Amino acid sequence: MDGIDGIEHRVLPLRLEASPAPVPVHGVFTYRCDRPYELALDFQGAGMHLARWVFSRDLLLDGETCATGQGDIQVWPRWHGSEPRVFLAFSNGEQSCVVSARAKDVRALGRRLVGLVPRGEEQRHYDLDAELSTLLPR
Repeated sequence: MDGIDGIEHRVLPLRLEASPAPVPVHGVFTYRCDRPYELALDFQGAGMHLARWVFSRDLLLDGETCATGQGDIQVWPRWHGSEPRVFLAFSNGEQSCVVSARAKDVRALGRRLVGLVPRGEEQRHYDLDAELSTLLPR
């Protein structure tokens, strides 16, 4: 992670869980302290940008220890082969994919994110009321 201007990046090796054998891809996780509720994940493989998903940071944090999420994104831990992994399922209604990361990598990322903006302190970095007031008619 670089920490430049409150933007953090971490590249994790992921596996696209596909039959018959998992396919390796890179997941570039981006976290901005000025948007503390969200986490972006860019998928890269074969030298190309494949997709981007933006989702709740809490989904990743909670998914380290228990199944969480509904609909478009779900996260859950699982012992897979010789090491624990965290699985992330993404669906847009027409297409879906499941990737997994080593649980120890996800834990390290989670610790870093909570170290930057502790849970319950998000409002100190993002004024949700001010954002909502710009969207609502006056």
